[in-house]
Amino acid sequence: MRNKILITFLLFSNFITQIYAQVTSTAPTTATIVTPISIAKNTDMSFGNIAVQTSTGGTVVLAPAGTRTRTSGVTLPATTGTVTAATFTVTGTGTFSYAITLPTSITITHSGGVQTMTATSFTSNPSGTGALSSGTQNITVGATLTVAAAQLEGVYTSGNFSVTVNYN
Repeated sequence: MRNKILITFLLFSNFITQIYAQVTSTAPTTATIVTPISIAKNTDMSFGNIAVQTSTGGTVVLAPAGTRTRTSGVTLPATTGTVTAATFTVTGTGTFSYAITLPTSITITHSGGVQTMTATSFTSNPSGTGALSSGTQNITVGATLTVAAAQLEGVYTSGNFSVTVNYN
């Protein structure tokens, strides 16, 4: 009889322990919707007037500040034409930071569709990451244009190039 009581007690105490071993708590759930980040183009990129030797090509480096330098067989005439870095305005939630993604290269084509040049090494100011301290920030973008020897005279244009911004 004693063993039956002990076994009954052990089974009953195990059942009671299991009942009190599980507890529940609650927590509220919240979400905050922030202003979507956006980017708008203000100014197109323009490398301006460029001259090139017939035997040697080179490059024109357009800095985000809108200044340009040249290499090799390229010269920059005193009549500069329109020289501008591309400018964009980023808008979003103040105090947020964001990543800037630039293209790797674009092709610009002669107005007659015969020859092309390639712009590469895109750079921006700010570089890589921006900050929306007041909800907006301007980005300026430059690039390096490769000019072939004896590049055909005329106007070269491209389709649009993309600058992408994303909240960090």
